[in-house]
Amino acid sequence: MQEGFLQRVCYSMKPDEASDVLQADTRALKLNAWKQLASEEGKKIPEDGVLHRQVLYAGADHVLHKVFLWEKAETELDGLKSRFSQLYYENLLKLTKPMEGLKEWMDAVSTAGIPCVVVSCLDEETWLKLWSGWGSRSIFR
Repeated sequence: MQEGFLQRVCYSMKPDEASDVLQADTRALKLNAWKQLASEEGKKIPEDGVLHRQVLYAGADHVLHKVFLWEKAETELDGLKSRFSQLYYENLLKLTKPMEGLKEWMDAVSTAGIPCVVVSCLDEETWLKLWSGWGSRSIFR
């Protein structure tokens, strides 16, 4: 019976198909950070679906040069990239809970003793701060 339970837990969320939205909706956070940066620079991001996709999935250099067409010196662009990272980080730390069902799923995995690996584009310190803020740090040893 336990083996069947473990298989159901393993495949219930299709972990091999997991993406960045499993932990939190980072796409909305990223778009919000770009909107905040544009506002600080006195610009506005048009409500265009194609443009939003480019902003969400392209690197900061591409967004600044090709999407926003901001003509600034390289040092100013580096400052904008740094400010974007800061805004994104601040927005990320404002999250009060993970995506619905994630904490329960991780608790079930931990209780069942299933090995788990976390893959994140965040540095370890930031990820642990975020995860412990959700009251979930005890899952990891």
